[in-house]
Amino acid sequence: MPLENTDAEERITRETMIGWNGLASEEPRIPFIVESEATAADTDEPPLDELITAATHEYLDSGMTYDGFSEHVRTTWRNAAAYDWSKLMAEPRSTGEWSSDANRLAVLGVMMQFAPESTCMMIASDILAENAPLSLPALRERINTPDGMVNTDLLFSRLIDNGTTPDPARIDMAMGILGPLEANAPTDACYRIIGLKAMLSLAMGDGEKARELAEQAIGYDASDRFASSVLDRLPETDPAMEAANVWENGGHLGR
Repeated sequence: MPLENTDAEERITRETMIGWNGLASEEPRIPFIVESEATAADTDEPPLDELITAATHEYLDSGMTYDGFSEHVRTTWRNAAAYDWSKLMAEPRSTGEWSSDANRLAVLGVMMQFAPESTCMMIASDILAENAPLSLPALRERINTPDGMVNTDLLFSRLIDNGTTPDPARIDMAMGILGPLEANAPTDACYRIIGLKAMLSLAMGDGEKARELAEQAIGYDASDRFASSVLDRLPETDPAMEAANVWENGGHLGR
């Protein structure tokens, strides 16, 4: 199957596929979870960042073919990520506690690299939709949407502009998943998560935090449509007030 025409996936896979001869490795492929556990020095390992890296390599190695990237592999990983998100949201965690299920987090970490907008759409819908939590088929439908077909204007209209107050408990559960992902994912994925967190902050009515996060995301990638949609819904800042704020904070922009 040909590569899906999504900038995120093509950008990350292009260099990897250059020079790849399409031949199966002589070594048998071992699932990233098994290999990471087998090489761990103790039960506190492997750290999440290494597990995300191992999962990313497995995703690429299993998906690359002579004809491009396997649609079957792409769909399988996205479906698994929807399942893992649902399981992580059901964890018995206390308020503010981060998830420690590194294996499930790693799968989501891969999708935040290769399907960032559809993954963010799935997550936002599962938290903010009026009928949340969504069923597993509904989650999978959203994450399997090609990134280029994610309509952020419509998404924000349905989830942000509808005047519905989100459930703080679900926001907190989601932050307990996004926190460790942001701290351990590759830089591109990290800033996508920041853009999503800006949307969640806006939904909770914290415009100041939403602006701070959205500007961080836009500063890294001006094409981040989630962050842009957040800023579109916030009042423009007064340049004079911004200058005064910088002066009062010793030359640093205060939030």
